[in-house]
Amino acid sequence: MRASIPNLDGTSRVYAVFGDPIHQVQTPRLINPIFAAANVNIYAVPFLITAERFPAVWDIFSAIPNLCGISTTIPHKVAAAKRCSTLTPTAKAVGAVNCVQRGEDGQMHGALFDGVGFVNGLGKAKSRLRGARVLIVGAGGAGRTIAFALAEEGAARIDLMDLSAEAVAFTAAMVNTFRGEKCAVAVDGSAGWDYDIVVNASPIGVKGDSKFPMPASAIRPDMLIADIASLSGETALLRAAKAAGATVSDGNDMLLAQIRLMAGFAAGLPAGTAL
Repeated sequence: MRASIPNLDGTSRVYAVFGDPIHQVQTPRLINPIFAAANVNIYAVPFLITAERFPAVWDIFSAIPNLCGISTTIPHKVAAAKRCSTLTPTAKAVGAVNCVQRGEDGQMHGALFDGVGFVNGLGKAKSRLRGARVLIVGAGGAGRTIAFALAEEGAARIDLMDLSAEAVAFTAAMVNTFRGEKCAVAVDGSAGWDYDIVVNASPIGVKGDSKFPMPASAIRPDMLIADIASLSGETALLRAAKAAGATVSDGNDMLLAQIRLMAGFAAGLPAGTAL
């Protein structure tokens, strides 16, 4: 054990990673080498936290002095934002966080880097965003963030699907207010699947047995299919997209594009400062 984490001692700080499921989460594997290279005595550790247990666990962890922060993934991004003392402007607008910094006074400060991560993680495919017709399945914390980022990048239409009508309504209102026009609406698939970009921002593919609402037969070679649920393994959606010859992006693309920003915030640097 000491050979793999030689600097773990009484002065080490913990960066907790909360999620349900947690098996697919790659943040500890990616961020711990960044902490080590910067000679920062922080260790990211994954924790399986259910939505029901989240409030109690948050209260306990936020009271631990050597906790430097919390990384939140599905389904905790919205719940965490409501419990933070302060939020960055993007986190406040979206109502979600994916990275929380614990101050020395115990106050919890939330930031959201998913949007910049998603857009930059697309690489050359980023050029497809302006004027695109987009479907986002999942209007929770990640879906909201991506919708906001795509609105900033000039997507022409953003259609939203989620089991929660409240989540869809919030996301649509947020995007439409930002853009000053009605470009985001709730859909149910009855109008067909004529999109340029399709994003899975839900747990479909990694939790439960739900199937992605768009049939595989609707995927075209000219589409961009992004599945941020795909981290440790390929989902059915990405397999179908690759088989159809579509351009694909997974959750690792998004995570890699923001991981140094998350590390910097966890280490106590101002939001948006890479470690």
